[in-house]
Amino acid sequence: MSFWKNLFNSKKEPRDEKSQSPFMPEKKDPIEITFAHNFTEKGGRFLFTESKKDSKKFFKKILEENNFKKSDVFTLDQEISMFFEIDFTEELFILKKKKIAFIKCEFLIANTGGILISSNQIKNLNLAQLPEYIIVEAKINQFANDVSEGMSKIKAFYSKNLPSNITTLNAKNNDKESDFLSHGNSSKNIYLLLQ
Repeated sequence: MSFWKNLFNSKKEPRDEKSQSPFMPEKKDPIEITFAHNFTEKGGRFLFTESKKDSKKFFKKILEENNFKKSDVFTLDQEISMFFEIDFTEELFILKKKKIAFIKCEFLIANTGGILISSNQIKNLNLAQLPEYIIVEAKINQFANDVSEGMSKIKAFYSKNLPSNITTLNAKNNDKESDFLSHGNSSKNIYLLLQ
């Protein structure tokens, strides 16, 4: 009897529009928003640019913010070298003297906020050989949900000439990585210029 009493005498609570049926798929943020959240949560600096001209302005501000000069920057990409008027070099002894690298990437990994790079961007260098500061230039069509999807896209894009040295670059969060357990990891101070 109490079942029927509870059913007919219970007060109906107003429907919460935010609540969702357990049978409906969970609403997800767009891939760009997910990446931006995870990347900045890790300590990355995300800069959205509408044009190459904006990228140049942000590049100058990054140098000013860190008290760097153009001579402190190197790139392994001819296009970046010409447009931003910075040193292009592959000589390891020169790279060791530089404070900041400027590279492109393969894909931006949304679920981790990482950046997938390969020998196309860093040649035969490993992450430990790259400077503490890195500027990454990317385009809006370079998002992947996870590393697996990024690897599939790399395989599809470079079907006949798969790059080597594929790795994930992660941003350093100085607040969370100040303990001895994080010492020696390969996280970097990353500025992402997304056009």
